[in-house]
Amino acid sequence: MTAHDTQSFFTPDEFFYQQTRLPSQTYNLAHTLLKRNKSSHLFVPIRSLQYLAIIEMNAIWFVDSLAYATRGDEGGRLIRVSWHPLVNVNQRESLTQHMDCRVIFYGGDMQEIQKRLNNEFYQAMLLIDQRHRDTINEIGNISILPLNL
Repeated sequence: MTAHDTQSFFTPDEFFYQQTRLPSQTYNLAHTLLKRNKSSHLFVPIRSLQYLAIIEMNAIWFVDSLAYATRGDEGGRLIRVSWHPLVNVNQRESLTQHMDCRVIFYGGDMQEIQKRLNNEFYQAMLLIDQRHRDTINEIGNISILPLNL
């Protein structure tokens, strides 16, 4: 993939959302890895679930690696769950403060996946942290688009 390639990811219609609280160590590690990266996003493969997490400054997207969709002449993987912090990172009182978050489900069968994501995502980030301690080089651009216009 060259630096000019763009990977597309689609969000189906929102099915359900809930408010939850992310553990501080999960949120902190996600942002530590993102800052170490040379891009505005970071891919984190979650092999145990066959999912891909995409960390951005204000959202974490969870892509089902096996789900593919097209919109017009553009194809891409489907986002099944996303986490959106409700507090700006600069408004946290301490690094140990858990992060209130809006979890959006893009399908009706995502509650079990969400439970597993809480642990599996953190474990996947620990692997990246151990293997790429000095720097992470993410190449390319991403585009997160609504599936239905």
